[in-house]
Order: sequence, then structure tokens, then C-alpha cells
Amino acid sequence: MAQQQEDEAVLDLKEGYRRSAGARDLRAAVYCFSGERQIPPGPEKSASYQAARASFEKAIELMPLPLEHVEVNAPDGILPGYLIQAATKKPAPVVIFYSGFDVLKEMLSCFIHEEFAHRGISCLVIDTPGVGEPLRLRNVASRPDYEVPTRAIVDYLETRADIDSSCIGILGISLGYYAPRSAALERRIKACVAWGAIWDDGVVWQKRWAARSKGISVPFFQRPWVMGTKTMEEALERVKQWTLADVLPRLKQPFLILHGENDLAIPLDDARKAHAAAGSTDKQLRIFTVAQGGAEHVQADQPDQARQLIADWFAQRLSQTVARNALKNPPEQISFRV
Repeated sequence: MAQQQEDEAVLDLKEGYRRSAGARDLRAAVYCFSGERQIPPGPEKSASYQAARASFEKAIELMPLPLEHVEVNAPDGILPGYLIQAATKKPAPVVIFYSGFDVLKEMLSCFIHEEFAHRGISCLVIDTPGVGEPLRLRNVASRPDYEVPTRAIVDYLETRADIDSSCIGILGISLGYYAPRSAALERRIKACVAWGAIWDDGVVWQKRWAARSKGISVPFFQRPWVMGTKTMEEALERVKQWTLADVLPRLKQPFLILHGENDLAIPLDDARKAHAAAGSTDKQLRIFTVAQGGAEHVQADQPDQARQLIADWFAQRLSQTVARNALKNPPEQISFRV
């Protein structure tokens, strides 16, 4: 299917239809990235990954996507990302958009589109330890203390004149561990959304492996690969650290959890536990039912309603931060003598 889109893109370009060709290339990239996810580590996976990146880069070149390639210096090495810039000329709030279990930055940009940008918020989609380029090109495994790369990312955002670094939010999709942990332990983050909850990922994976569950959202080979272990047994021991039980009470910022009633990856009860444990006074658990739509994992059956809710929620919470900052730091009064 990716090759079909690539071939059609070539024909579009011959006719001078650059944006149409770019849309084809973007679709091809999504197909390649989706297929790459199902391939075990090795030459075939690497080839699929490189093909996906090439298609994505062509799409960026042909379509006027507001993406700026950025690189963040972090303890694990360079973390590459794309900044989807806000439609505003003044310093903008920003949302850091984190992967779930190895969801690439290119796919994240396709998930969120320009919803934040339309609301005056920039969005940083970024490959971090255990994800994307760091994992595939440098063998950088994931880590439980995700506040470490998060601090490096926030440090970077504070250097940018086009970012209002007093208004940083964080969003995590599917594996709702990285974002809540980061917010709980990095207070420069002002709001947090878990697009799919997690409570104790170690328990989840112990159950999956014991039952050899079919139909899970990721192949079993990915767990050792992302954990940086040689065996599943070692990975299952390491993933016990991926729990939020002792961390969520320390999360004081506004917190939104979105979860599907029919989520087959993470039990709904885990979302309720996470919501109850969070220390924030402004916290909400939004459960999407079968009747409403969006009942599957990360609302994959009807994602747009979740996408719009997340963008609106961040726009509201971060604008409140802007207002509070304005009260703390009123503009300097200038007097004139006549």
C-alpha cells in the first residue's frame, strides 16, 4: 500500500500537483511506519524504518507543514523532534507530546495534526529513550525515570524566544506513564494529559505474557527490545519499575485522563486507580463509551473527538497559566512628565 501511494505521488508530481503528491507521501510514511512496528529488529525492520522516514521527509518538502526539526541534548544523547509551531507571532505555550510504547515522532505529528497550532499552542513531538531514532539508530533503551530526559527537553524549550516556557504542558499517548511521571517530578510542567491511562505496566505485561495474549497492541518481541534486555524474563523484571503508584500522589498540576470503555490493552480499572491517586485538585477521568464512540484503546475507532478535547483542554489550562503569570508580573508602568 505504501508503494502504491509512492507511485501515485510520482504521477501527481508530473502533473505539478505538489500538495497532492505530499499527501500521498505522508500516507505512504504512515503505512511504512505501521508495518515496521510489526517486524522484529533486523535488516528488514531497518529498511522499512528508513523508507518511512524518506517518505515523511518528502511529504514535509512538498506540503507546507509547519514543522521545524529540532535536537535536544540529553543525558542519553541527542533527542530528535519536530516542533509544530503555533499560529501566532508572540511567544507561545507549548505541549510536549510523548510516545506510548515506541510510537515514533512522525506518527505523533500525524495523530495531533495542527490542532494545537490552531489554538495558539506549539507542540513538540520527540523521539526519547526507547523510542524512534534513539532506539533504532543508537540502541538507547527506555528508562523508568523519564523526568531525566524531560528536564533536558524543558531546559531546551527555555532557550527559545518563540516559546513561553512558563506555560509548558505534557501529553502522553497509549502508555500513560511517561507524561504523568514527568509532570509529577518536573514542576516546570503546568498541565498533563494521559491519552490512555496506565497504573502498573509490570502487572499488565506479566498477565499478557502468562496468558500469551493475542490481539495485544504490540508484538511480544518489542518488550525486550525497548527495555534493552536479551530475554523476556529480564524485560518482565525490569518493567516492574514502570508503576505510578508512588508517583501520582506527587502530581499537583491539572490532570486529564482519557480512556476507552472497551480498551483491550489497559484495563479501565487502571484508569480509575490513576485518577484516584493523582494529587491534583483539578483532575478529570473522561471515559469514552461504546455508545459515544471512542471506546477502544486511545479512541482508535473515533480519535478526532479525543484529539479535539485534548487540544481544547490544554488551551484552557495553559491560558489560565498565562493569566496568572500576567497578574504576578504586570507590565511596567511608564509615567510621563508634562
